Amino acid sequence: MCSLLLFFNINMNRFTFIFVVCLYALFLIYQAFNTITLEQQLVCASLLILSFGIPHGAIDHILFFKKRSMTKVRFYILYLGLIILFVLLWLRFPLASFLFFLILSAFHFGESQFVDAKLTLKSFNPLLFLFWGLALLATLMYYNIGELASITAYFQDTQDFAVVYNKDLFFYLFISTNFVTIILLLYFFINNQISKRRFSSELFLIALIHLTFFLFPFIIGFTLYFVVLHSIRVMNQEYLFLKSEDANFSLIDFLKLLLPYSLLSIFFTSILLALSHWGFLAISIPYLSIIIISVITLPHAIVMHIFYNK
Repeated sequence: MCSLLLFFNINMNRFTFIFVVCLYALFLIYQAFNTITLEQQLVCASLLILSFGIPHGAIDHILFFKKRSMTKVRFYILYLGLIILFVLLWLRFPLASFLFFLILSAFHFGESQFVDAKLTLKSFNPLLFLFWGLALLATLMYYNIGELASITAYFQDTQDFAVVYNKDLFFYLFISTNFVTIILLLYFFINNQISKRRFSSELFLIALIHLTFFLFPFIIGFTLYFVVLHSIRVMNQEYLFLKSEDANFSLIDFLKLLLPYSLLSIFFTSILLALSHWGFLAISIPYLSIIIISVITLPHAIVMHIFYNK
């Protein structure tokens, strides 16, 4: 394996290495038990997302104030205002809100992937971020389109999304977004924006992501990407930035900063999901989960965009 990576000039960073180890461990688990039930998938995914997914956005306020000057009251009004506005949009235009959430997530995933590359082609950077993220989501959905269509059809309030999970549509999205992403990576390589090793490493990572989404169900595949290649990676970026601001800043200090808003988010999320489960909210848990994740993602993605570009 190491010889192969050296031959193709691939640099496997610590996050890709962890991803490969997790991928291999999951493969062994599947070999041993033949399958992992949906309940087991949901429990494991929930624990990992609560432990790493929510905390990676728990210090948005700190990062924002490091980059921009604004009163705390105005910041929280704007941050919470975006959440409330997106909730209202979900209630009025659910399908459009869902599509906007996918595009927003795609750009956010792509931006965090290349933040360390120091790209200078400003007019092309957003295209690379967007198409890298779109290729990721299109690949995830294309390989799991049957599973997603079944979940969507099962709950009444998610049936409007059935039009999105069209296999023919996603085939064209799958091919086109992956093709454009590779062309853009090649363009950045030719223009000396990324090294040969970085170019090879990105192609290797794309292949790994394809393998993961092809082998495993939607929940496992997405959780593995979101936790290891996105959330932990972003938390590392946040920690290194705060460490550069204060040489005495420790990992314990970082965890203390993450804790308050992580616990607050987990608390309110748990209450909303419990209310849905007990029938006090006339909305299914999958639909509610999408709304919660999306309305949190909107202000978080904006803050991280400011953080990455200032």
